[in-house]
Amino acid sequence: MLVPVEVRPSKIFGRGLFALQPIRRGTVLCSFSMDAKLITEDEFLKAVAEDRQPIVRTGTRYIGRYFTYTDTPDAQLNFFNHAFEPNCLVCCGVVIARQEIAVDEELTIDYRTLVDATDVGVYNDAGTGTPIKGFGAKETLLRTAKQLVTLAESLDEDWQG
Repeated sequence: MLVPVEVRPSKIFGRGLFALQPIRRGTVLCSFSMDAKLITEDEFLKAVAEDRQPIVRTGTRYIGRYFTYTDTPDAQLNFFNHAFEPNCLVCCGVVIARQEIAVDEELTIDYRTLVDATDVGVYNDAGTGTPIKGFGAKETLLRTAKQLVTLAESLDEDWQG
């Protein structure tokens, strides 16, 4: 993580990741590719079907048909919880604050941009029970790239990330 955070009990699910200082909109928080291993989507789906940990616990869509995972499932970056309207954006494995985030606010991301588009790796939203089915590779890239462009266009000229 590139900003100070802490893993704590979450009101969303299990444990979550909480800001220890205010985080400005547009701040780069981390990259899922740091210290990660790269696998194809087919390899990821096979691992999920076989319930192979830690791939199931840490696997995230990187870009296109590639996923990353780590052998350290207790790393801080693995405690982002899901929200359909998250305060963070993940684009090509990089996590950026979509809005101002207050001290002690839980950091959330949209799992639909991280998991596969099959029924193999479907999660349920902890609050509503709504299935969190991933978007396909192209749709994920288009959605997150558009969100990133919109965010970047709204930032001050002196943005430093």
